[in-house]
This record gives sequence, structure tokens and C-alpha cells, in this order.
Amino acid sequence: MKLKFSQLAKAVLCTAAMAVSALGSMTISASAADNINVDIVCKNDTTTVSNAEWSIYKVGERKEADFVLTGEFSDYPIDMSDFTDASKMQAVADTLDNYAKTDGITPVSTGKTDANGEVKLSADSVGLYLVSGKSFENTTAKFTPSPSLIEIDKDIVAEGQITVYTKFTYEEIPAGDSDYGVRKSWIVPDGQEKLIPDNIKVEIYRDGKLFDTVTLNADNNWEYFWKDNSAAEWTVKEIDIPANYTVVTKNNDKLFLIENTYKSDSSSNTDSSSSTPDSSSSGSDSSSSTPDNIPQTGSLNWPVPVLIGGGVILIVAGWRVSKKEK
Repeated sequence: MKLKFSQLAKAVLCTAAMAVSALGSMTISASAADNINVDIVCKNDTTTVSNAEWSIYKVGERKEADFVLTGEFSDYPIDMSDFTDASKMQAVADTLDNYAKTDGITPVSTGKTDANGEVKLSADSVGLYLVSGKSFENTTAKFTPSPSLIEIDKDIVAEGQITVYTKFTYEEIPAGDSDYGVRKSWIVPDGQEKLIPDNIKVEIYRDGKLFDTVTLNADNNWEYFWKDNSAAEWTVKEIDIPANYTVVTKNNDKLFLIENTYKSDSSSNTDSSSSTPDSSSSGSDSSSSTPDNIPQTGSLNWPVPVLIGGGVILIVAGWRVSKKEK
């Protein structure tokens, strides 16, 4: 069955009261000045997941009100401004997670959960961190984690200990292969569809190894579908991103949306629209409005992020945090 792209449910934001309450319950501790303990818990009311591999990557640092990417992540064209939008924050986490896995970036710390679904990791400095889990399957079910972002700053380090309850799915593996899809969306200034290139190339990875390279263009409606191993971990990466564009990759394990946004010096004063050239037209006028969101097909549910914090701590993907006093 061919997947169809429709609308993505809108992200749900926590109320201000909930955010303040949750923020007040969160602390981070350091056993040494340069060793920040981060405890990961991988369980919920019904499931405790042992042998799940989790890693943390330092991806950025705070620069005034925003963040800048650092280290091996510094060259990726990702817009790190305005993290007050929870859906944007989740998209950035998904995109960084894709890059970390497809490009084989070495994490700051990694480990596997024990019989209690817990693993202790450590950060080496203050900054913005990506918490990333690795999918795996057993004889009956597949574990799929949600990537998340968290900021660790000097004030938080001095307070206590952090315990992070991650969000994940643990579902029965479908018999046989599953359908997968990737789609490209362009966000350009109104009337400037000529800025959209003729095509782009996307690499598809299966369990961290290159599986295929495909070309997306107007002729294939900027989308590609394939059918393959249901138990595998799939990621995608756009290569040779056009100049002056930023990129985010949104996904729900089986469907991927790669979204490019045109950025220029005057972009803040220019209205933009989301568009994808239509395969039945050509030329600079050959664009039709892309649906505001991306697909839900069958049982596929796009992640609904939760944003907590006021510039001190950033949490997405439904993390819950509890405080332990020293």
C-alpha cells in the first residue's frame, strides 16, 4: 500500500502553570566540577526496557537568548533560534539525531539500561545536549526511542541530581516488511518559487548504513516510497543542501519530512509560504501550497513534543523529571 501525505497533528504546548511546576522539580548534580551526572530512565507504567542503548551528544552552547551549534554539529544548516515553539524544538532534536546517526558522530557518553531500565551517563561541560536512543528489536517487539534536547548550565549543575524519564514506543513488530516514505517541503518568500532548485538528493540509511540514494523533484512530487525491513532503524539525510537554506527533518519512524527554509538578510521582514512544486507544472510559477503538516497513515502517530522551561532547561518529547535531594 502506498503511503499518502496528509496533515500532521499540531504540537501541544504545556500551560504556563504546568511548565513552572515541572521546571521547579528538576535539578542536575555534578560529582565533580567537570563531570555532570545524567541518569536516564527508560520505563513507564507498563514497560521497563533493559539493554536499551542511550547516548548524549554536546550539540551547542547558549549565545544570549539563542543557541549556536558547536563541535562536529557546527556546520549543519539548522536554525537554532526561537526555541519557544515546542514543535520546532522537536524538529531540531529529530534533525540532530538523524545527523548524529548517519554521520557516525562520537557521543560524549553512552551506555545501556540495566534490569531496572536505568543507565548513568555523564556530560563533560555546560551546554545544549542531545539525548539519543538506539532502536532495537527482540523476537516479538521493537523499541523506538524519541530524541530530546536538554540544556545544562552552571547554576543547574550546583543544585542536585537529574533523573530523566525518556519517551519511547515498544510495539509488536509487524509481520513482513513495512512501508516507508520521505518528502521534501520548501519554505520560500511569497512569489519567489524560483529559489527552489530543480532537484535534491536524499540518502536513506538502514541501521546506520547507507541503503539508497534517491533524487526528489517535481516529476515525483518531491517524495519517494519504499518497502523494507520493519525491525530496522531508518534515518534519512539531505545532501548538498542549497545555499541560504536551513533544514529540519521531521519523522515518526516510518515517514520523514525534510523541510528547507530560505534565509536571507531580509527574511525577517518578508512573508514566507510553504510550497512544493507540482509535478503537473513547470517554471517559476509551478508551485502549489504544501499541506501545513505531514502525514498520519494508519497507526502512524507523529511525536507530540512537550516544552518545559524559561531559558534554563529545555525538555522535549514528553520527558518527566523528578528531584532527588542531596
